[in-house]
Amino acid sequence: MEQNFSLMAQSRANYYTAGSPVQFVRVELLKGDVDGEIAVCLTFKNISPETLTGLVIHFKCKDPSGNILCEDDFYYEQLNAQKGEMFGSDDAVYVSDTPVASVEIEQDRAFLNGRGVDLRGYKRVRLQAPRVLPGSISRTLQTTTGNPSLTCVPQDTQYGWYCVCGAFHPNEENAHVCSECGSDRTYIKNTLTAILEQARQAAERQQREINAVVDPVAAAAATAAAAQHAIDQQQDYAPLAPQQPAAYAPAPRQEEPQYAPDEEEERVRRYAPAGRLFEDTDDTDEYTEEEGTRMFDTREDEYTEEDAPARGRYADDEEESDEDVVAERIIRLAPPITGVVCALIVALSLIYHFVIA
Repeated sequence: MEQNFSLMAQSRANYYTAGSPVQFVRVELLKGDVDGEIAVCLTFKNISPETLTGLVIHFKCKDPSGNILCEDDFYYEQLNAQKGEMFGSDDAVYVSDTPVASVEIEQDRAFLNGRGVDLRGYKRVRLQAPRVLPGSISRTLQTTTGNPSLTCVPQDTQYGWYCVCGAFHPNEENAHVCSECGSDRTYIKNTLTAILEQARQAAERQQREINAVVDPVAAAAATAAAAQHAIDQQQDYAPLAPQQPAAYAPAPRQEEPQYAPDEEEERVRRYAPAGRLFEDTDDTDEYTEEEGTRMFDTREDEYTEEDAPARGRYADDEEESDEDVVAERIIRLAPPITGVVCALIVALSLIYHFVIA
């Protein structure tokens, strides 16, 4: 009963045989849809200018533990592979009912136009895996070229060059068009260079737009910092506010004495502080022209320090008026209010640039 095989896995060759007219390209594992068996298929490419009519190889298939599942020779015959042509993907060199983890290949003999060539003396050179393009660049390149297989970075090495599809072309092949994806080497490089330049210009425009937003915000932040510093300096080194003199309370109007006052009495009456004028005259008060004007009784048995008038200030300075209370509150609350106003200005500036602008 015939069965169809579907691709399970494939891997490119991680080496090439320097100087050989035949290059190993990749290995594929196919699974049968009837019995589930695994078929191992190998792909080779003729890079010689001569027609390849046959190839003999030696292979080893190993399981995940490294144990050899099968080791044998395989002969590809009745070929007619021209330069750059690939073959072998339709021929299973081994069929297994257990998983195959790796395959090793050794080239034995090639037949070019019926002429046998010994391939066992050619040295194998290990290759680095091709680098992958960034996703956005790869998608742009695929859209531009219409080729969905372009995912790698084109790269030149001392042994050959990598195509954007990941295929390696040795120097011996002397090719400028990829035999796997059909991409022209020069065209792909120029197209990719143009895409990268467009991406660079777009990144620069985006950076300029970001700077246009960030610079005013940074300037506003610097202004806010300077304002806050000035506020801190004002709070730390604010000069003391001048003391407001207590409001002058005019002396209450006194009843006119029964006698006509002289000039000295009238002067005292005009300038004496409120409530500190003459007591009602009695036998204890003394007034003589030699001693001058006496405002208080100075007898030692009744005189105390509390009765002494204040010196260098008004006698009623201890009394605090409403105007003094308001002035003191303004002086105490001015710096904090100024700081709150500056902070609100900075916050509104940041909201404008980040949210509104």
